[in-house]
Amino acid sequence: MTAHSVNSTKTGAPKTRGGLHRKVVDHLAMQIIGGEFVAGQSLPVEADLCEAMGVGRSSVREAMRVLADKGMVVVRPRTGARVLERASWRRLDPDLIGWMLKAGADREFLADLVEARRIVEPAAAALAAERASGADLARIDTALDAMRRALPESGNKRDVIAAVEADVAFHKAVLVASGNSVLEEFEIIIDAALRAAFRLSTEMSHSFAPTISAHVNVYEAIRMRDAAGAQSAMTGLLNMAAKDLGLDAEK
Repeated sequence: MTAHSVNSTKTGAPKTRGGLHRKVVDHLAMQIIGGEFVAGQSLPVEADLCEAMGVGRSSVREAMRVLADKGMVVVRPRTGARVLERASWRRLDPDLIGWMLKAGADREFLADLVEARRIVEPAAAALAAERASGADLARIDTALDAMRRALPESGNKRDVIAAVEADVAFHKAVLVASGNSVLEEFEIIIDAALRAAFRLSTEMSHSFAPTISAHVNVYEAIRMRDAAGAQSAMTGLLNMAAKDLGLDAEK
């Protein structure tokens, strides 16, 4: 691939987040995920990338290190960077999840995310019902109130962006309330997944009332210390999200 083709990508101009090397990372990652570079194919040489993207060698080298850490490429002296098979990718990496969803993740990947959430979050909700402190309950309730404000039952003043933020906050608060430090680490992964998947499901949902009601059911079961009820309510909530995404019949 030539330097010119590196600069013209289907994903559009990359955005700089956290420095010039981040610009290169985002750009190349989206090209790899989009299939413009396939497994076994070498990326353009360092000089071509610098010229095409208007960055220095240090930015390109740092970007390659980041992509290598995520299992997307292998970098060797003289031969440069080569794209690895998807089986080598760090699929739970938050950046990778975000890139996959931004690129228009295939149904299999979305179904995998839903399946993972169905395994983790109902168990976290059950633990939260047993362990949540008063502060934990307050955080969950605050997120729920924010959802209600963003998605009123009547009127047209629905704020999808605010709803996504509140939805993310709700699920993160449940994870924290589980009192399990390992489950809390899923917060980063779920954050990346929910910001894309919930944006889709919220926009596709025909009625916001059932969405709010499902979250209320989770909260009330946790508040009442009903572990089985919290687990069941969270499963129901995730089933609703899967249906909105058209994944209810999958997995």
